[in-house]
Amino acid sequence: MAVLLEEAVAQLRELIEAGATRIAIQAPPGSGKTTVLDALAVALAGSRRVVRIALPEADDAALVALVDAAIQLGFASPDLLDRVVPRHEPARVSWSEKLAAVREALACTGSDVLVLVDDPRFQAASGPESELFTRRAVEVTETLLRASAGTIVLAGSRIPDGVAEHASFRLPLVLDPVQAQADDATGRLDGGPLRALSPVVQQVLRALRAAGVDVGHARPPQLRLDSLVERELGRVFHEDVELRRTVARLAVLRVPFAPELLERAGLASLGERSRNVAALLLHTLDDGACTVPAALAREIRALLSDDLAAEAHRFAAVYHRDRHERARQREDVAAAIREELEEIYHLTRIGDAAALLARSLQFVEQYDALGKSLSQKALGAPREQEESLRRDAVRAYERAIEHDRKDAYAHHYIGYNLDLLGSEPERVEREYVAARDLDPGHPWHHGRYIGFLVTRAWMDEAREAWERALGDLADTGGPLQPAIYEDLHAQIARLLLARSELDFAADVLEDVPGEVRAMPWWRALYQLQVCLEEDRDERLVFPPAVSLDDRWDGPHLVAAVQDLDKVQRWRPGRVMGRDARGVLLRVAQRLAHAAEPTLSTLHVDLRALREEWHAQPAWLAVGTFVELNEYPDGTKMLKTWDRRSSSFDAIPYLPKLFPAPDRYIRRAFA
Repeated sequence: MAVLLEEAVAQLRELIEAGATRIAIQAPPGSGKTTVLDALAVALAGSRRVVRIALPEADDAALVALVDAAIQLGFASPDLLDRVVPRHEPARVSWSEKLAAVREALACTGSDVLVLVDDPRFQAASGPESELFTRRAVEVTETLLRASAGTIVLAGSRIPDGVAEHASFRLPLVLDPVQAQADDATGRLDGGPLRALSPVVQQVLRALRAAGVDVGHARPPQLRLDSLVERELGRVFHEDVELRRTVARLAVLRVPFAPELLERAGLASLGERSRNVAALLLHTLDDGACTVPAALAREIRALLSDDLAAEAHRFAAVYHRDRHERARQREDVAAAIREELEEIYHLTRIGDAAALLARSLQFVEQYDALGKSLSQKALGAPREQEESLRRDAVRAYERAIEHDRKDAYAHHYIGYNLDLLGSEPERVEREYVAARDLDPGHPWHHGRYIGFLVTRAWMDEAREAWERALGDLADTGGPLQPAIYEDLHAQIARLLLARSELDFAADVLEDVPGEVRAMPWWRALYQLQVCLEEDRDERLVFPPAVSLDDRWDGPHLVAAVQDLDKVQRWRPGRVMGRDARGVLLRVAQRLAHAAEPTLSTLHVDLRALREEWHAQPAWLAVGTFVELNEYPDGTKMLKTWDRRSSSFDAIPYLPKLFPAPDRYIRRAFA
């Protein structure tokens, strides 16, 4: 099912004129939501005050939306832009003050205002890295929804029920019925009815045809946007490096651009076919500006190598820097602010700390986003490069705190970056505590601090911090979400088990409620706890890789299924010692299905080992897990488990141990 653009606009217009205050357009990416909003804005520009807000897929989404709102709501509050981005030390104006200014301006608008919001946000992501920025975007969305007059139209992939009245039409959008019918022929399934392809899929199909790709026999799921771009368009880019570079430069741009930029991006230097392909990947707006549709741009960016992406973002940064300078010279404050936001976004994406820290940024969140970008680039980087990136990240967060000493995010990540380097432990603790005290309701602010204390072997302090965490999180109200147990309990328990703090780890796992214990991470950690306790008490006779429920469903090391019933008696065991005369085994036996197993010690001399048990002493290093199988004819076989199964790290779904518990020791002796 699909709808023509004119029909969609007409239906929305009818709802608005009937007095609807909130309308939702919900559809997957690439279905034409943005095109509908653009057309609606044009259609009602003469009769309504249209405020057009888009939240891009980036950490600065809230900043972009807030500035756009401040610029466009100037008719209701002439000093609004200066309140949101004051000319002197704008970063010192708190986020809450900026939101309040926009909220006041919305309250002054009349019933003729029409607010169009593209990609609103409704739920913060888990984890401090994303949560700060997503929470800001959610707050902007909530501020816009509080508009007391007029109509707000929301267009997104997911809009919760009850937020707005859903539009009566269903996307995807059909822009050109004649062309769509030709494109939809590729969606015919074995002579069946036509499939309604989204506009962006139709666009990619046209570009692929221009590139000489045969898409006439494509079938689902090959007609999905991600599949078409990754498999087909990716192959075209691989064969044409210059086309790939040109399209990459355009795909990283987040705002519409003038056609003159195409030559600067390299379009004119391409061959005729490549120019046609690139042109077909663009969407031209009513005012003549061009853009790569957001859903398509996202898939293209996913194809880019790190080097090509960095080059594309540098190109975009220079483009916006030039536009910012021209706007500043003509004293267009609003345009200058927006162009600078885009320039800073692209510099942040490439982690250009020198360029960004040399200037005074307008928002604390921009320093936070730079710190995040540098921290992420440090993951997996060579040691020296990691050190440099994390030190630059710390500098970025320090600049954030210069403007907002209550920035818990910045305090936390100063501590975290230094903690990962195993450096300045006194400052690490100070910053972790500052973040925790500023935002005690965040599990990671507790978890990483406790992890630091455990790593430093300050166990009494770690216990106190754990009790504080439980109290602070309980004060947030309501039961904790399952994700919080994974963020907090799982990470702390994993580190405690690695440090053999078994009693403390047992307490942490015991605090997890029953309904969460079915999660794979909890079962894995509980299995590790049991194995380590048994190992401590010299009772461990099963390799850690064998689940607790499956232990006695053996024998496990009989190769052929048909031979299982031939085993008369089997016992799991482990080599506890060996000398020149033989090996000492700890073995277990369970006489009945529900009975408790009994442990015993078995000494096997070298002759019996070879002749009776058909095993070689060389196989039996201390700690090796074994299985002793006996058959009705008197045959005995001693089988050994492989090294991988015998490792405590072999337990499935065991949370990753990060950061390395020995990082401070390694740095001390580096």
